[in-house]
Amino acid sequence: MATFLWACYDGGGNMPYGLGVARALARSGHRVVFAGRPEMARKVRPTEFDAVELRQAYANAHRYQDDPRGRTLAFLTSPAVAEELLEVAAAQRADAVVIDSNFGGALAVAPRFGVPTAVILHSFLRRTLGDWEVMMRHQSATRVSLGFEPLPGLDELFGGRDLFMVNAIDQFDGPQGNPWPNVRHGGAVLEEVIDGRPCELPWAPADPTPLVLVSFTTDEIQNSITKLQRTLDALATLPVHVLATTGTVDPAEITVPANAHAVAFATHGPLMSRASLVVNHAGYGTVMRALTHGVGVLCLTGQAEDQRIIAFDQPRTAEFVEEHRVGLSLAATASVPEIRAAARTMLAEPAFRSNALRLGALILESHGADTAAQRLAALTEPVSARAKG
Repeated sequence: MATFLWACYDGGGNMPYGLGVARALARSGHRVVFAGRPEMARKVRPTEFDAVELRQAYANAHRYQDDPRGRTLAFLTSPAVAEELLEVAAAQRADAVVIDSNFGGALAVAPRFGVPTAVILHSFLRRTLGDWEVMMRHQSATRVSLGFEPLPGLDELFGGRDLFMVNAIDQFDGPQGNPWPNVRHGGAVLEEVIDGRPCELPWAPADPTPLVLVSFTTDEIQNSITKLQRTLDALATLPVHVLATTGTVDPAEITVPANAHAVAFATHGPLMSRASLVVNHAGYGTVMRALTHGVGVLCLTGQAEDQRIIAFDQPRTAEFVEEHRVGLSLAATASVPEIRAAARTMLAEPAFRSNALRLGALILESHGADTAAQRLAALTEPVSARAKG
């Protein structure tokens, strides 16, 4: 048995995917300990895994107030956080360290862990490589502006680790070759969100009316009430039932049409098995899960008027959706008539469903969580062999 320390950034969809891979490692007898900010610890503690709350997570947050990501950027880049991670790895006697790809500060000290290290990315790599360059240059420039050391370039941060694990199917990730020899592709990790819960729909199971699932981000700093409201208004006059999961938007802040039902969180799998369409912000995990249920996706991507930030992989995921004809993509600022027209087109055109079924079968066959776990476990094979002996 090997011990993996997971240097974790829990924003967006990272946390459920990390737990999915951790569970696959645990099934093989390995131990996984997550280390991250207080928000992460609160999410992990109800699960079967240990969580270490980093005391230095926001030690320098007051110095990052001018950036839209503020406290999040402080956590991801502060040298104090990285130094504490080194202490945690030693205290946990980690045999390998897994680092979420956003976590620039942790990646910068990776050689000092003294054990194999892996970067893990729960989205596309080749499609987003230019965006990663921009993001890590921003993290580095922010550090320098605060008097800290700059970050190394991507060739070191990503290419210098023992493994760069991409939880996406290789053939989905664009045509170019991989930028570094340590890159390995697997498949999407199909783990439900932690806050998900069964949702009892107000319509009978045998009701033939098509169901549309509307689900935008669960990340508070990416919320958009205006986009959600326009979507509900667009679907209000179509012959459909609508289930909207509002995430951190209070359902009381929106006007819910007569054909719709809104809840904060819900387990997506059972809903998608019944749905005819998913409307989403092009979140990678939700798109991949929808495809495994043979459901096309209408993506509303980019930055809406009231959004502070968006994740840069969302437009790339929307491009993938349109490229493979499993959905359509509109701007996040699309009007009610534009959203209504796109939804009507998708509900009427069976090719979107047949294409989704075809790609969904490939995703299921990739066994994303198990594939990632096998790659990570291979980093510690000498340790595991000694434990068996």
